[in-house]
Amino acid sequence: MARNILMPNKPLHILITDPHLQGGGQVRYVSTLAAGLVQRGHKVTIGCRPGSVLVEQAKAAGAVAFDQFNFKGGVRPEAWRSDLNAAIHFLKEEAPDIIHVNGSQDHWTLAVADYWLERPVPLLRTRHNTYVVKNNLPNRLLNRQWTDFQIVVCDTVRRDLAAHPAFDGERLCTIHNGVDASLYAPDSEHRKKARAEFDCTDSDVVCGIVARLVEAKGHEFLFQAAVQLKEKCPQFRILVFGQGVLEKPLRIMATKLGIAPMVRFLGFRNDMEYCVQAFDICAQPSVDCDTSSFSMKEQMAAGIPVVASDYGGLTEIISNGKEGFVVPAGTVSPLADALKMLVEIPNLRTEMGEAGRQRAIAEFSSDVFVQRTLDVYRQVVEQHRIAKETGKIG
Repeated sequence: MARNILMPNKPLHILITDPHLQGGGQVRYVSTLAAGLVQRGHKVTIGCRPGSVLVEQAKAAGAVAFDQFNFKGGVRPEAWRSDLNAAIHFLKEEAPDIIHVNGSQDHWTLAVADYWLERPVPLLRTRHNTYVVKNNLPNRLLNRQWTDFQIVVCDTVRRDLAAHPAFDGERLCTIHNGVDASLYAPDSEHRKKARAEFDCTDSDVVCGIVARLVEAKGHEFLFQAAVQLKEKCPQFRILVFGQGVLEKPLRIMATKLGIAPMVRFLGFRNDMEYCVQAFDICAQPSVDCDTSSFSMKEQMAAGIPVVASDYGGLTEIISNGKEGFVVPAGTVSPLADALKMLVEIPNLRTEMGEAGRQRAIAEFSSDVFVQRTLDVYRQVVEQHRIAKETGKIG
């Protein structure tokens, strides 16, 4: 397999892999990155499972889908053997310039395949969550010897990993994921239409929460905060977007708390750029998992102030008192107080919303995200080339 020395501006062939079948933040990360790289003239192949939503998203991005992987967890010898064969075949035939993995299953598959071929291709991983990595020999081998570099989507997690024995802190960097700020620009016509569709009046103050209906996202704390606002702020409304195992329990909870008339469950939508125009406030009361929330940034780009918990990397997205408010994770009264202030002071909503939009454009746009990632690719490719030439890798 012949490999050419890359000139600084030479287009790259990037293999991006992900094990997910359905949508979510990680899948959005991959599709956003792929589209931005293709727009910059690079060739992108997305390695995924048959039937993954990434197959269609690859086409939409102008990338190629290589859906020959199983990427299943657990002890599955046949699936593991099939994946290794597919990975080795791809690396030998296509000779990508860099491998970018995004999950555990694809990380192990591509790392072992690359090692089997004597590490011809640099391998990079993005860490998307706060899950604990065990300090054992396999993880030290995978992350220290078989992985050239790792991107972490928030600085909080990067600092934790830098102190972890399974990682080399010098080969980690933080790049927050990005959103299309222009797509989410405030739109008065869409606002009027969306509020009518969701049965919200002009006098209502609408709080939106866009998240999977799971415990980690903290819906229960938002609902309990709404109880405190029910009498003092009767115009307060909550629009819940998303699906998950807690939908039925949350509906029951809203009824028991006496806030059911204030809450509307609207399920999954693939047109959130339109839906968020109905919001006056964004809520992100997460208590687990969140690192670099797409939904927060999208709503900031729409000029919506945010009330977020201090969990994970959320405090890196907004500053308390500037683009919104930061409250202790897993609490109710501080969340209710912040929401009440935004409900009662329209000018504050406007001021914080505009500050959030400007920050989303400057720091969290898809253009910024893609360019920062591309800069890392070129750095890693060059370092890998030098290490191979000097015999320090193999």
